[in-house]
Amino acid sequence: MKQANSYFLAGAILTAIIIAVAGGNLITSVFASSNLGRQPRELRLGCELGIIMPDQLKTRMLDRRIPSADFSEKLALVMMLLGANESENARELVKNGIIEGNVGSRSMSRANTLETLARASIFLAGKGLISLDNEGASNYRDYRIADKYSKAVAWLQAKYVVRGYPDGSLGKKRNLTLREAVFFLHRFYEAASSEMMSKRPAEKLSFIDVTLSHPIMQPIENLTRAGAFDKIILRPSFDGESFVSRTDLTEMLKGIFARAGKDIDEIRLKAIFADSGTDSSSHRRHLALALEYILDSFAKNRLSAQKIDYSDVDMEQPEFESLIKLAGCGLKLGYGDGRFAGNESVTWYETVRLLDEVLKFAEITAKESAKKDRLAVKSDLESLKALLRAKKDKIHQILTNKKN
Repeated sequence: MKQANSYFLAGAILTAIIIAVAGGNLITSVFASSNLGRQPRELRLGCELGIIMPDQLKTRMLDRRIPSADFSEKLALVMMLLGANESENARELVKNGIIEGNVGSRSMSRANTLETLARASIFLAGKGLISLDNEGASNYRDYRIADKYSKAVAWLQAKYVVRGYPDGSLGKKRNLTLREAVFFLHRFYEAASSEMMSKRPAEKLSFIDVTLSHPIMQPIENLTRAGAFDKIILRPSFDGESFVSRTDLTEMLKGIFARAGKDIDEIRLKAIFADSGTDSSSHRRHLALALEYILDSFAKNRLSAQKIDYSDVDMEQPEFESLIKLAGCGLKLGYGDGRFAGNESVTWYETVRLLDEVLKFAEITAKESAKKDRLAVKSDLESLKALLRAKKDKIHQILTNKKN
């Protein structure tokens, strides 16, 4: 297990380097949404990992077939990120039996892709990085799983790495497209890395796409202590460029208030999203109103107004007062050119950073929760014996003194 963890840590360090090179300046992009936010999460996160480049995120390119050589190089990158350094390029994949035959310009069929990922899974299991302890795989209408791949494909199916079509077929003869390749490879990476992380001691909250030294981790830990994530389900990937849903922002507010032992005002909560329309994501104006609600509830006596100068905000807008209060806390939302862009969807990066700043200003202290009952352990019994002996000695001393 120790060796398996070292493989993963080596891959995680490499992931950080690749994200740093390919992802741009994450800190400066916190306060501005990215076009990646509207992409499917597999494409968005695949782009951050380097499986696909941003200039390839065009429909005509995504729908092209992917040559086996290109798929092999992308798989080699994923294997290296997972810590399987013996598979750092296509040549090594062939050498280790993960890729069968020569790689080149020939197309990859979906059946060939499934078998390749099965062999990659078997390779990772052989290194102790994942466990293939699932029952046998389910066959597809047009494709029967070979016995030698049964457990590996069962793992891929259980982790939703490879999915068939609604009619139950795999589409075994269909050429694999670049889009499908990125979907399969990112799901494979996420499934394997999350399983590997689950075997490590749960010392603190962690994500497979963010290193523990990343600047966003401290705000995440602060929000965790404040209860912001108590009522939402966090995925293995932080996916900071994705947009925060209205539901998640609502539940984060509820979690913060609940942890602080304070009732939430449902009427005010609904007013924050009163003009949402059909969009399910939180907009910057919603976030501003939510942050104001926290300040009004926990730091009202310490608030000070400060002049704001947004080019697209006037006194008639609901968020005008929110922005004045936030400016008094030293916070400015939106862009450096003076735009607030209130109708723009906000990313997790922006939301977490701003929530963290407001929580620090409000000095919210989480209410201590009652200790949960647990089974007694040896140390508890020893402490009880010591307490009983002390009480016995004390009683003996009192009785002895009375006799004297």
